[in-house]
Amino acid sequence: MKFQKELERARHNSKQAVRDFIQGAVCGDPGQMAASFDALDYGECDGGGWVRAMRAASRLASVPRATQDFFLQVYISHGDHIRGEGDDLALADGLRVLLPKYKGRAMRLYRGESFHNRSRRTYGLSWTTSADIARAYAETGMCRASNGGSVLLETFAPRAAIICAPAILDDRYAESEYIVDRRGLPSVMVVGRFEQAAK
Repeated sequence: MKFQKELERARHNSKQAVRDFIQGAVCGDPGQMAASFDALDYGECDGGGWVRAMRAASRLASVPRATQDFFLQVYISHGDHIRGEGDDLALADGLRVLLPKYKGRAMRLYRGESFHNRSRRTYGLSWTTSADIARAYAETGMCRASNGGSVLLETFAPRAAIICAPAILDDRYAESEYIVDRRGLPSVMVVGRFEQAAK
């Protein structure tokens, strides 16, 4: 009984956090958005707070530029954590509203990716204009340790596939990053392959 009440309270808190996040986004209130982050992270036993927030954000027609500028900083600093809930498509849909829109041209981009994701076409959102940076990701870390090793990918991303360009707005980590919705990529080529590394 006690566990059930705690679960119901956690679910209520998680739903309230999504409402607060969305209200803050619509009003251009970074403080209200930030106050919801802990509950979005930990508010429900099954996780998924960020996924629900992104789905709700994707239904908004627009948000103020102040919201987009604020959330870009959040995403640059904590994007790995937000992506950790594992629904890249929901995240892409939400980021199209929450981040400053890309207004540039089509771009040749690269990504270091696991062979597993390549075989399923489940590419992540972060791409780069630098083949060397993408290769470094492919050659080291979790990508290469996954089953089948890793690959270096290349694509020519249409403007419509590029959600945002942190590389233009804030390249503090010098990664030349572009955030890309894989559903808009007409083709992705493997230009490098790396054997699985020992875990």
